[in-house]
Amino acid sequence: MTDRQKPTFPSAMANGGSGFRSYYAPGLGQGNYSSLAAPSFPTFPATSTYQTDDFDDFIDSRAATRELINFVALKYITTAVNSPFEIANTLLQVQYLPTDGDDAPIASQDDSDEQQDGQPTYSDSEEEEEEEEDIYGTGSGGRSRRRHSGDAPYQQPTIDSSDPMFQRNVPVDESGYIVRPSVYDEGTRPQHQLPPLQGGIWKTIRAIMKHPQEGWTSLFKGQYTNWLYEISHLFLQPTLEGSLNDAFGLYDDTIPLVHLDHAGPNVATIVVSHLIVGVALSPLELVRTRLMVQSASPLQRKYKGPWHALRTIVAEEGGLKGLYLSQNLLPSMLYHSIIPLLSNTGPLIIDRVFRISAVDSPILYGLAQLGLDTLELLITLPLETIRKRMHCQIRSRIPGKRFESVVPLRPVPYSGIGDAVYKIMKEEGGKRTSRKDRKASRSQKAQPAGLGLGGLYHGFGMQFTSNIVFFVFHAINGIEGW
Repeated sequence: MTDRQKPTFPSAMANGGSGFRSYYAPGLGQGNYSSLAAPSFPTFPATSTYQTDDFDDFIDSRAATRELINFVALKYITTAVNSPFEIANTLLQVQYLPTDGDDAPIASQDDSDEQQDGQPTYSDSEEEEEEEEDIYGTGSGGRSRRRHSGDAPYQQPTIDSSDPMFQRNVPVDESGYIVRPSVYDEGTRPQHQLPPLQGGIWKTIRAIMKHPQEGWTSLFKGQYTNWLYEISHLFLQPTLEGSLNDAFGLYDDTIPLVHLDHAGPNVATIVVSHLIVGVALSPLELVRTRLMVQSASPLQRKYKGPWHALRTIVAEEGGLKGLYLSQNLLPSMLYHSIIPLLSNTGPLIIDRVFRISAVDSPILYGLAQLGLDTLELLITLPLETIRKRMHCQIRSRIPGKRFESVVPLRPVPYSGIGDAVYKIMKEEGGKRTSRKDRKASRSQKAQPAGLGLGGLYHGFGMQFTSNIVFFVFHAINGIEGW
């Protein structure tokens, strides 16, 4: 066996010197220290505290800052793209459209056409003539309009003091505002308010854009507040979750729950962190909903922006106590507890209960995920609807400017979650009939409508369609991966 060769230094041996000779510095530590030749990269004095690791950390911090700015900007763009759909869905959820025939606080169209509280109303023939011939909205009687029909030259209709429109007593509230007999009554509908939205998301978006006092800019109301809420939640929730995991000695939160033997403690920290952060940021959700629902008209607009809205709510509704400890506290706690619980336990249920693997059966796994997402939507959408409706209930202790909404709201506030569920099912759950059907059934006595779920699931079709699109997208990716 040959002996191992000693390591040599080629540069030094080639010059005929010792391998260590060129690295020797004479007089090191004495007064005659002579420095070595400067290498090709920059160095710092021996007394400098700046080290290479600090320079690398500086480069990493700059890269992290750049990535953070890009992420914040991208999040702002995504919230702006999603803003029209969010506003349309919010308006569909908060608007009050009572079903015909029930005993809602605001009477239905059938009730408004009948005699109520001794107030005179139109007869059937007069109302039909108004709808067919009154194209100028003058509100004059049918006989005066018939005088100008046919071959006779057009004349400006005269005001008839005996017309039922001038004899009708319109009720007003304590502030002098007209109390609408029905949300379907076009005569008493404010100019800043949209007609009843009985279509889907796209019809609502078109209705907002066509309204003279709203327009396309109203599709971005509350977008900055929504972006601020999303960014704050993305930074605070993972930080709090990591702190809770470190405090209780749990696994790192980057490990998927399906890879943990006991995922219960980690699920608990996820739910608790979402709950705490959600309640802490609930004022931003309150402001976001009110900015979306309020009228864009400068005369009717109550809040000028998110910060003005926060100051106004604190000043008018009882300070910070009214901002947090109000009727919105319990719905916020339930909402921010149920959603993370359902969304994070879904993969665990598919893997450990259904025994379906995403690698072996991607299509079957996607179907199971679609079913759980639909179940989550069925549970959380009514709660989201109730939360947004209660956000619009202003119980001001200091009277201020009136909150004018772009859609009709329920005049009588809900006392709680249970009351809201029952009233929505009772008053808005039935099938709405058209105006022609209401006229045909006017001679019959109105039957009270039963309980229905339609009022709790506005916007269900849009969200369910998005879940199907995601399922198809993931299924295609799984097939291409084979």
